[in-house]
Amino acid sequence: MKRQAFCGTKYKLAPWAIAVSGNPAGRFLSMSSTDEFPLSARSIPRVLVLESAGDASEAGKRLRRLGGYATEAGHQVAFALEPALIEELAPEVVLLDGNTADVAGTIDEVRAHSATRDAWIIAVYGGKKEDVLTALRAETADEFLVADAPRFEVVARLDSGALLFRARAQIAHLREDLNRQTRVDDLTGVMSRRFFFQQAHRECSRARRYGHQLSCLMLEVNHFKLLCANAGDTAGEQVLRSTANIIGQWTRDSDLVARFADAKFAVLLPETGLDGATSVREKLQTALHEHVWTHEDRELPVSVSVGEAEFQMSSPFVSEALSEFGSESDEAGEAALSTREALAGLLEDADAALYIARKSARVPEMFIAYTPASNEHGAQFDGATP
Repeated sequence: MKRQAFCGTKYKLAPWAIAVSGNPAGRFLSMSSTDEFPLSARSIPRVLVLESAGDASEAGKRLRRLGGYATEAGHQVAFALEPALIEELAPEVVLLDGNTADVAGTIDEVRAHSATRDAWIIAVYGGKKEDVLTALRAETADEFLVADAPRFEVVARLDSGALLFRARAQIAHLREDLNRQTRVDDLTGVMSRRFFFQQAHRECSRARRYGHQLSCLMLEVNHFKLLCANAGDTAGEQVLRSTANIIGQWTRDSDLVARFADAKFAVLLPETGLDGATSVREKLQTALHEHVWTHEDRELPVSVSVGEAEFQMSSPFVSEALSEFGSESDEAGEAALSTREALAGLLEDADAALYIARKSARVPEMFIAYTPASNEHGAQFDGATP
């Protein structure tokens, strides 16, 4: 009775032969060097073999033999005495001798070097000694390989190490992208509302602790929904991006600028009193008023209202109940709640000032192209009664 086993995807086997365990006839499965996924269609693993200076010992020969296996398998292999790039690219896998007395220093050197900081480290040891394995685990090697391992195992370990290196890099990239999405507003490039509150809480806490000045501006594009309804959403998005750019040009690096709502922006001004906030508001109003708002060669009637407010030091942070905290980042309990309430009060005051400014904003005149309809006789009419 013939039996055939499949494990996931079908592969043709490599040119060497592997004895089938339990086969009394001692038959071999022949392997072909080409599989259903050609090497040219896959990313070639980059392997750095880390040798010791003048190493002619048995350990050095073993490392060169393992590196030779990788070269024969089509891997991109480089031999070096210290961490280095492989054709200007970071190596994905680093092979090093795990039996040396200074293996801890070698691994630390690999981890500290910018070229190999994130590489998958495989330590090669000369025998099955539990004390050696325990030491290597303590030195944070990622994987271990017996020096006399067969060729197919060496290649498989290097392939898996390269895949794990790429997976870790992808996870790090996704994590950074996710963190950026929580920090930055995709449309305008300024802070997101959530990240703004985190940073504003810290600034508000610092102002309360040290008695420093703190002010806030609220800006909003007037009649934004009407603008989008008549000129289109694309025009509205362009107006928001231009508004954010103008705000960025007239604020300091230490100021916090965020998209607070749909067409509303918040600007927190550390170390700035009400007079300074009024000066910033006037400069912003002038810049926004002088800016020519256009979209697709069409001028848009855009106006922006601005309101400002100053932080009121109603409840000093340096009281007996709250003086136990070492810094503004150590807040907890009543201190954190009190700071949030103070910040909410500042934002409400700025929003109230914005509301007063918006009351004087006129509804923009939107001119929409209109073509009179025609009756069945071809005469045009504009809807007025004859």
